[in-house]
Amino acid sequence: MLPSELLLVRRREGRIWPRYAKLSSENLEVAKLLIEAYSRHVGEKKNVLKKLVGELEDMGYDYRFARGLSVLLDRRSDFMCDVKVDPVNLRRKLYQATGKSGLPTTPEQRSRIIESAASELKLTAEMAEESFYADLDSELVLAEFNPLPPQELLKSYNVSLTQTLLFSSTELDFTASGNWQRIFYAIKRLGLIYEAYRSGDFWVKIDGPASLFKLTRRYGTALAKLLPAIIGNPRWTVEAKILWKYTNEICNLKIESWKHSPILKTPKPPVVSYDSVVEENFATRFQALKSGWCLRREPEPVPAGKHVIIPDFSFERQSLKVYMEVVGFWTAEYLRRKIEKLKKIDVNMLIAVDETLACEKLAKLEKRAKLNIIYYRKKIPLTPVLRHLKEAFQPVEEKQRWFVKNLPVTFLEPVVNYEEFAARIGVSTESVRTALTENPPQGYTALPNSLVKRDKLKEIGKTLQEQTSRLDRLPLSEAARIIETEGVGDAPNILKALGYKIIWRGITPETAEVVKPENKQTRKNSQI
Repeated sequence: MLPSELLLVRRREGRIWPRYAKLSSENLEVAKLLIEAYSRHVGEKKNVLKKLVGELEDMGYDYRFARGLSVLLDRRSDFMCDVKVDPVNLRRKLYQATGKSGLPTTPEQRSRIIESAASELKLTAEMAEESFYADLDSELVLAEFNPLPPQELLKSYNVSLTQTLLFSSTELDFTASGNWQRIFYAIKRLGLIYEAYRSGDFWVKIDGPASLFKLTRRYGTALAKLLPAIIGNPRWTVEAKILWKYTNEICNLKIESWKHSPILKTPKPPVVSYDSVVEENFATRFQALKSGWCLRREPEPVPAGKHVIIPDFSFERQSLKVYMEVVGFWTAEYLRRKIEKLKKIDVNMLIAVDETLACEKLAKLEKRAKLNIIYYRKKIPLTPVLRHLKEAFQPVEEKQRWFVKNLPVTFLEPVVNYEEFAARIGVSTESVRTALTENPPQGYTALPNSLVKRDKLKEIGKTLQEQTSRLDRLPLSEAARIIETEGVGDAPNILKALGYKIIWRGITPETAEVVKPENKQTRKNSQI
């Protein structure tokens, strides 16, 4: 944050935004000069540094920009009163001496008063002169300075501009791609008033300091401290209504990650951590299944009345999301309260409850259509979770199958890969596989992973037959090479469709051989 008199903004047609410092060579040079000046002047008074800032202003730089950078460098500096005597006590002695002798009217009278007070404190007159105002801000001495790269200084300056502007906000709305646990912890710790809602993404609305009748300074400081937690995400949007005090006009502020992240200093994203070994163990086992579901740790919050719930996990697939909350130590009353809170949500939620950590006997608990409780011991079982996910995805899959079956498309490619086609039209691979294997397009043969034109199968079969005309067997690697040369993958299923058998002589494919089909099977394949 910066002093309000150093705020730089632009306004146009009801919009307002900070006048951010671009990471240009000119601005980087200014930042570099100031950082080097602070580094060189350790041991000197602050007023010397401020003279250097004044020189930049004389060179034509906006005084608010130069002084804003200096304010940020001051916060990375340790200034101290570098005198042996307490200046307050020294001034008291001087005032007492002046009260006894009267106000000095000549330099000689002034010198006698200073010498009298100095001798009482066992100081020389010169030391007393130097120490008299040593505790004033401009007289403090730079004892230590923590430098930073010029680019980081400019980015910190841009964040401080935004925070200063938010002091005049009446409300602030934001959304982020993650880090919600940390964000809501900060909201509660800072005592901010918030409301959660959905508008496509999950949004949080916070009352701004300009909307309150008192404590605006303290509240504005709290709101400014929240900003780094928001912009520390890969994707975020911040919108605010700013009361511009000079015209009493409400202006709209909007900043977004895709545009502003490169010029704002953002904290490093927190390392994904788990609250317990049980959660980490579950995540590791689930992700190893390659089930087609994307598992996310601490996804976006879920509105629950006036409050929010941050689930431990979300399972995401296509347009569907299923959440899961893991409950460790609990009482039946705690679980009832948890369920009462979960009744207010409007999402599909799984609750995994560790029954070994119950401190009392399990009571019968009410279930709702969208609440599913899984009790576990030591580790969360995968089977009931997968069963629930399958049931939840079934309506989506049925719609997708209907969509694929009624899709007005004519295939021209010799090979249609189910996974690639599913990604192209935005449905699951299983939906495409089921729809196309139940009713293959004319002229195609449906295999487990792809559609292959029958003419292409005949070409592959003819080539394989030529290679096996002399011998009854062919190395599997050679057969796979022939099939891949024809632009088709999935060699085992192609060979099976053509009636060939694979004889394994161990567990590695290098020693496996392909046996040509019997005459009857060959005749059958020739009719494909």
